[in-house]
Amino acid sequence: MYYDIKESGKRLSELRKMKGLTQQQVADELGMDVDTVRKNEQGRRGLSIDAAGIYAEYYHTTIDFIVHGKESSHDDISAMLADYPEEVRSKAVKLLQNILDTFAE
Repeated sequence: MYYDIKESGKRLSELRKMKGLTQQQVADELGMDVDTVRKNEQGRRGLSIDAAGIYAEYYHTTIDFIVHGKESSHDDISAMLADYPEEVRSKAVKLLQNILDTFAE
């Protein structure tokens, strides 16, 4: 698996369009230059780890999705929690539920 900046750019563009935003609006909200947002979306400029994190947080997704197109699944979450005691797993599930409820509002 490698970082394909063109495909990554397409995902960024799709995420922006799903929110109904212009490149200028995204640039303003993230404190970036609109030319940077444009070049990121066109796949003409790769993302730094910091920029990938900023976009991931802004679009409520993961760096893995932006960079590789890989979405987390229920199985991924279960695998992450498997090695923890039941008490920790229960707290993590409640925390995740609170986060999802916040986004659904």
